[in-house]
Amino acid sequence: MKSNFKTDYPLKFVMVSTFYPPYHLGGDAMHVYYLSNELARLGHEVHVIYSIDAYYLNKTSPPSGAFANNKGVFLHPLKSNFGRLAPLVCGFLGTSYPLANQALGLIEKIKPDVIHYHNIAGFGPSILKALASKNLYTAHDYWLICPRNNLLTPNKTICIDRQNCFSCCLQLKRPPQMWRYTGILDKMLQNIDVIIAPSDYMRNTLVGAGISRPVITIPNFVPKPASLVKSAYDFPYFLFVGLLEEHKGILGLVKTFCQIKDRITANLLIVGSGSLEFKIQELIIKSNCQNRIKILGKVNNYDTLTNLYSNAVALIIPSIWSENAPLVALEALACGTPIITSDLGGLPEISSLIDNSLVFHTKKDLENILTNFKKDDYDPNLLYSIFKLKYSSINYISKYKTLINH
Repeated sequence: MKSNFKTDYPLKFVMVSTFYPPYHLGGDAMHVYYLSNELARLGHEVHVIYSIDAYYLNKTSPPSGAFANNKGVFLHPLKSNFGRLAPLVCGFLGTSYPLANQALGLIEKIKPDVIHYHNIAGFGPSILKALASKNLYTAHDYWLICPRNNLLTPNKTICIDRQNCFSCCLQLKRPPQMWRYTGILDKMLQNIDVIIAPSDYMRNTLVGAGISRPVITIPNFVPKPASLVKSAYDFPYFLFVGLLEEHKGILGLVKTFCQIKDRITANLLIVGSGSLEFKIQELIIKSNCQNRIKILGKVNNYDTLTNLYSNAVALIIPSIWSENAPLVALEALACGTPIITSDLGGLPEISSLIDNSLVFHTKKDLENILTNFKKDDYDPNLLYSIFKLKYSSINYISKYKTLINH
């Protein structure tokens, strides 16, 4: 029987995450960063276990950007003699050697009150062996039910039956994850008390897929932004922030913008990097949009990013996969900036809080929104109040504390 305890005195947490800033690729690691530092600020001791090897699986150069941690946060970056092969061995074969074993040994030494698992794809299912008084898992993506993590099929449609995972992996030239056919994940999940879903869409998807553990929705949070400052640009602009990859819908957005550029007064600024950057540049030149679309690259400075959000006409999230609860949407809301989103995943749960008409279903819908959009129609104070009520640290920690005490 697991003991019940309260969080009104210092607890010892372990966060297990494949990635952690600056060794990270996306928003899941930033959530771990925000949560770890918020808990430490409240007086708790937080240990973060993550994989350096996993970062270099997709990167060849060292990470950039400075990410200061509270004095109560203790980092445990893991490396192995296998290098970038280590996360492949653990993630695709499901073995605990070498990374999961390292992490399990650390957890045993730390003896935490709470273990909170996040993106554990690089550690594999065996990492869930570790036990504490409270064991949590946050479903940042669809790893529990999809070897690709995103439910996208090879022809870029949303998978609805999850019956062809093996052939899907082969078509995409990825090693099938054979451990998924052994029952190990179902067994390991019995150690998890509660699964946190950052969106109702994720919760409903996991429950519908047969995940047997309790699943509750707790929306992600982002820090309150710094004071707003004047824009670095002297023209109005729509903003995209994210990976320049196909599943993010960036190609479709750029194509649509180029086709209707003469009907739009605002420009388009693109923040991010990825494999499609060269292709996007080619498309911009071919469409004679060099003066209307600018790629800024990856922006690591949060104040700079806040400035871009604050002064944008709107943030556009055109994803073609079922996004869960992207932090960029919450960051824009915190700055009083409206968001325009596709109708997939948990995105409408955020944008519809502002206005249902900001959700587009087709390319034609997106064209109509962009050509008729007026930022003055949206009160930034009202948008900030939505952020404060739903996506602030106060809201998250309140629900998190209740969850741990339950």
